[in-house]
Amino acid sequence: MLSDGILKKGNLELLSYMFFADECEATAPQITNALGYGDKAAPANAALGNLGKRIAKHLALEMPERDKKSPGWWQVIATGEHKPRGFTWRLRRELAEALIELDLLIEPSSFDYPELAPASVSIREGAVTKVQVNAYERNPVARSICIEHYGCSCVVCGFDFEQKYGDIGKGFIHVHHLRELASIGTEYQVDPLKDLRPVCPNCHAMLHRRRPAFSIEELLKQLVADA
Repeated sequence: MLSDGILKKGNLELLSYMFFADECEATAPQITNALGYGDKAAPANAALGNLGKRIAKHLALEMPERDKKSPGWWQVIATGEHKPRGFTWRLRRELAEALIELDLLIEPSSFDYPELAPASVSIREGAVTKVQVNAYERNPVARSICIEHYGCSCVVCGFDFEQKYGDIGKGFIHVHHLRELASIGTEYQVDPLKDLRPVCPNCHAMLHRRRPAFSIEELLKQLVADA
C-alpha cells in the first residue's frame, strides 16, 4: 500500500490512533491534537477524506452516498455520528481487521485501564486507581475476534456473566493480553487468537497482581491449590 501511494505520511499514525482509541472512536480535534496538528478539525478531516478517496480509487469503490459536489470519502474509513463531544468517527471493522492482518499498526505502549489496580498502589476511598495494560485488551476489534473464538466464559475460573446475571451480563468479559509489554519488539504483530484470552474482572486483577503478570497457568494452579 505504501509503494502504491495509497498511504501518505502520517496516515498510519492516524489509523493506529483510531484503532487503539476506546471503541475505535475519535473526534477530529482529538486526532489532530494527538498527532501534533493542534486542536482543529481541518487536518483530520482532510487526511481521512483524502485517504478514503485513494483507497476507493484503488479498490474501484463507488462514491459514498452524499451529494456529488462534496462526496463523503471519509466513509470508506469510518462511520460517523453526532455525539455530545462532537462529530465522532468510528473506524470500520473491515479496515481495523486489515490493519491487524497486514501488520501496519503503530502500537502505543499502553493505555490506562481504570477497572484494575496494581498491588503496590494503596486505594483511597473514592479514588480512582489505574494499572497500565496493553492497548489490545481494550480494542473492540481485537476483543471481538478473541471472544468470538473463545466465548465469554473466563478461561481461569469459568465464570459466565450471562449465566449469573441474565441479559445484563450477556457479552460482558475482560480480555487479557498474554505477552508483557517489555517483551514486545517493533516487529510484533498481534494475533487475537494466540495473544488474547477472555477473563473475568477478578481473575484479570489477580493476573496483574504481579509484575510481570502471572501467566494463565500460574493462576490456574493457585486457584486449584486454594480450592
